[in-house]
Amino acid sequence: MAFERRLEAVVLGPGRPGQVKVTLGRGQQQFVADVPVELLPPLLRLPNSEFVAVVNGRDLLRVEPAGRAWLTIQNQIRNVLNSDWDPIGVADIVEDEYDMYIGHIHSLLMKDTSEQDLAEYLSWVELERMGLMGTPMDQRLRVAKNLQNLHLPPLENPA
Repeated sequence: MAFERRLEAVVLGPGRPGQVKVTLGRGQQQFVADVPVELLPPLLRLPNSEFVAVVNGRDLLRVEPAGRAWLTIQNQIRNVLNSDWDPIGVADIVEDEYDMYIGHIHSLLMKDTSEQDLAEYLSWVELERMGLMGTPMDQRLRVAKNLQNLHLPPLENPA
């Protein structure tokens, strides 16, 4: 399973031959990478161009067409996962620990998945992916309800 996440990105300027130097992320998670020029549309290759990047680790996979909306979606879902769920107990140290689950959670929310089904997905993550004992069902149901209560922006160009 690919671990894709979306980060704010700014073009710094030319990189190595055939590449563009880009700052990805912000704050303590920020890093600089050389990106193959063909991954960026021509208008985004200029210094100070801003966009939202889909990355796996430190590798830029593509430009997110629904950029700002996806950042909002990602942040809102991340906030619920970190504040209400956090089965490992590290959200205060590693803000993006659960980011790999955001895309699937978003797709479940867009399908009007029931609280029960969302809670079962969280249980699957805890038991099968993380190898944990699992949080109590009432907590997972509360997380599911909080996820359903988010006011997520629509995606004009879903990826």
